[in-house]
Amino acid sequence: MITIPARAVFASWAPARRVLAIGATTLALAAITAEALDTGFLPTTAATIAVGLLCVAALLAPPQHLWPTAWAAVTASMGLSLATTQLQHRPEHTPGMAETCTLLLLVTRSVRHEPLRRMIPLATAAWLAAPLLLLRLPASEYVKACKYSVPVLLLAAPVMTVLGLYLRLLDATREREKSARLYVQRLEYARELHDFVGHHVTAITAQVKAVRFTTAVGHPPTPQALDKALANIEDAATQATDSMRAMVGLLRQPDRSAPLQAPEGLQALHDLAESLRATGPAVSLTIDPRLAAAPPADHIASAVHHIVREALTNIRKHATQADTVAIDVRLSPNPGVLTICVTDNAAPPPVGTSSRQIRGGFGIVGLRERVHALGGSLTAGPGPVSGWQVVAEIPLSHSAPGHPS
Repeated sequence: MITIPARAVFASWAPARRVLAIGATTLALAAITAEALDTGFLPTTAATIAVGLLCVAALLAPPQHLWPTAWAAVTASMGLSLATTQLQHRPEHTPGMAETCTLLLLVTRSVRHEPLRRMIPLATAAWLAAPLLLLRLPASEYVKACKYSVPVLLLAAPVMTVLGLYLRLLDATREREKSARLYVQRLEYARELHDFVGHHVTAITAQVKAVRFTTAVGHPPTPQALDKALANIEDAATQATDSMRAMVGLLRQPDRSAPLQAPEGLQALHDLAESLRATGPAVSLTIDPRLAAAPPADHIASAVHHIVREALTNIRKHATQADTVAIDVRLSPNPGVLTICVTDNAAPPPVGTSSRQIRGGFGIVGLRERVHALGGSLTAGPGPVSGWQVVAEIPLSHSAPGHPS
């Protein structure tokens, strides 16, 4: 027989549920003990208490232990009921109402937790064990007891089954919601990983390519220029390592509801512009002065930072020949809308190439999901004159989306 310590069972429950469970268990044990004493025969009293404890243990057992524990309780209850028919000492007032209630609740638990191939035999056996308790009464009480108890037990069978099916549906719904939250969380972490690490790794790759290119054409960098490039590479690698360490630390925490880093404000765009400017192209950053007087909410500012960072990362990857990059963040002529535009002047790619088709990349896909979650829109494609352009429009009035818990 499998035994489950009561402390281990109650410790995993919420405080309110724990108090209710302890109170209900205490009342059930008290009722079982009182009915056992009613037999007036010590062996029957001890057996009734033991069977009652088994039934209560089956109700408290975790779902993975329900099958063996419930069968032990049902078998013991049936065995005691049949054995009592051969005894002279019978309970005169009740055959075991508390035990009857626990057996009916086992019907509900089996329907709720067990698969169909186990549910049917276990629920049927638990229900059949309930009317067998009437055999513990004196033979003269059979007719009267059956007259009132059997209809109630017949009605209880479908009621407890429906209750179990309802709880099973609730469990399935909660599990689907949990899976959906975990899926959203994985998408969020994937976007953050792409934004944090991809940005810095792309900066490292771009600077290494620049050094190799200048060396290959016969113009190796001076020691000072090489030292500056290596310092920039070291700084980008350090930031990428810090980002990875922050993500790993977050995944190790029991509570994963916090974002991977604090929301970045619009002023952090200057650092992004300076980071790209250090690799070669001239970068201009324009922020609407009205945003300084009335800055957007943190989640809007964070989305702006992600959009600009991903656009600059794609320029490093796919537009190494770009000479100028323009970043424009301003209020749209449409009231309550913020427009973000990042444009470069790189030459268009050769016909048939896909090196600049970044719309299929994970970064743009993640940005589009992020912007759509805020009620906005994002487009990425050839610029009006030349180069490539990423344009996003975000309503300032949109509330912050709930973070997966």
